[in-house]
Amino acid sequence: MKITDLSLREKVLQTVILRLNNGRESTVKNAGAAFFFGEIITEADAGGLEQATATLKRYTDECTIPMLVVSDFENGCGDMLKGLTPLPYMMGLGATNSEEIAYNYGKATALEARSVGANWTFSPVCDLNINRRNPLVNTRSVSDDPELAVKLLTQVVRGMQENGLAACAKHFPGDGVDWRDQHSVTTNNTLSWEDWKQKSGKVFQALIDAGVYSIMPGHITLPAYQTERAPNGMCLPATLSYELITKLLKGEMGFEGVVVTDALDMGGFNGWYKDLETSEIESFKAGCDMLLWPSANYVDNLVAAVESGYVSMERLDDAVSRILKMKEKLGLFQGCNDPRPMTAEEKTFVKKTQMQTADHSITLVRDNAKHFPIDPKKVKKIAVCAITQHEPTREQGKVLAEELCKRGFDATLYPFPSFQNIDDSDLVIYAMFSRPFRPRGFLDFMGAEMGKIHWSMMYGQEKSVYVSFGSPYLGEQYFERVDTYVNAYSMTACSVEAFVRAATGEIPFTHFSPVHLTTYEEEIALRKNITLPIRD
Repeated sequence: MKITDLSLREKVLQTVILRLNNGRESTVKNAGAAFFFGEIITEADAGGLEQATATLKRYTDECTIPMLVVSDFENGCGDMLKGLTPLPYMMGLGATNSEEIAYNYGKATALEARSVGANWTFSPVCDLNINRRNPLVNTRSVSDDPELAVKLLTQVVRGMQENGLAACAKHFPGDGVDWRDQHSVTTNNTLSWEDWKQKSGKVFQALIDAGVYSIMPGHITLPAYQTERAPNGMCLPATLSYELITKLLKGEMGFEGVVVTDALDMGGFNGWYKDLETSEIESFKAGCDMLLWPSANYVDNLVAAVESGYVSMERLDDAVSRILKMKEKLGLFQGCNDPRPMTAEEKTFVKKTQMQTADHSITLVRDNAKHFPIDPKKVKKIAVCAITQHEPTREQGKVLAEELCKRGFDATLYPFPSFQNIDDSDLVIYAMFSRPFRPRGFLDFMGAEMGKIHWSMMYGQEKSVYVSFGSPYLGEQYFERVDTYVNAYSMTACSVEAFVRAATGEIPFTHFSPVHLTTYEEEIALRKNITLPIRD
């Protein structure tokens, strides 16, 4: 399809990404893309997947211009589409330190996404988790090390795009430096210009050079580069910054793909202009090619802005050309928009990739107590205590206990540790489950869950094992003195099962950490070298 075949309104519609969820379909037709949530599926079974596939196909069949179908397949498709396969979180992939597994991770995601008709994913997350207090990145990031991130993320993108799924590197110019959440406020990448080029910038440049089809800017500033200021004296977020999108990303870094905004209903985007509708036009004018969930009047407003000359036809044609080019790369104009059912061999490959990633991602930080491998002939009774602020995830504690029981242990999940169940047990496993947005806020524990941690440090520590199925920093935050600590990174069943396999000696632990951790020896040395102030 040629851009000259499109009317002004049809061009503008190509810049729209609709939201489909809860089975409610938008009345806007011929939009450039549609984003769907897992909520469009009512049941977590094959029937639910069939319903999702049919819904998406019916919607795309009604479009005269092939539509991009997108979701957040950050760790496989299972978190968004019930009945498909969740993979360990990206930091778990980082712990594998394997380019082969990284490629398979992307390929497995592509195979399942294409099986239901999706052809675009807002992943991988390319942010470096530089600030361990960041509440949004953490285990969604592959690492805090740009070298490791480049090595693995380029393979993830290749695995996706060689198998028919457009990838999207996010969130430019790099989240993970600030300690705040761009869903609530505009956040800042405060690295110096030289540091940025060696860290966040290096990762995005590598993915541009590797041919990533799209990039998502975040509601994030880069003060080291930006000279323009809003009336309040602050830097604009990337989603509103001509400097960051047109000059830096498209100009200096040479990105020729599609620039798609993060969601426009986030606090980091709103409040910079008098209303959302004005902000949307300014975002497009700044260089963003597609807008994620714009307002109902966006199409009319952008048409009017082009007709008045406020937004140039050149800017619109640049955006639409990029969008059509990505659709051409995906073969959408050649009839490649329909779902591609997976073969039995492909289904096996996806499950193998899930298990392989999980098995190579369980990091033994230390086992000074020599608890591993645990043997049912020597360890009979195991008390399991799940610690999580996300109530639905407590079910994973049951998975942990059940997996132990399958191997001959008498394992019991307790809601709260007590003198009796600790005294009666040969081993206690404290399992921490956490991930960004489950719930919103910092990946800390509080209330009753903090009480469990307090208890664990007071009684039975000599027979206790601590494992984080989430943030890798919990060991330093709460458990720097415990003898046995493991990072498993993901509160998914596959990671829980992999931990049990490693703990029982069926597979080896890895000793590789994708992020820097203060070692036990470093902590001792630090404390020995502290100089206390002289008291008056």
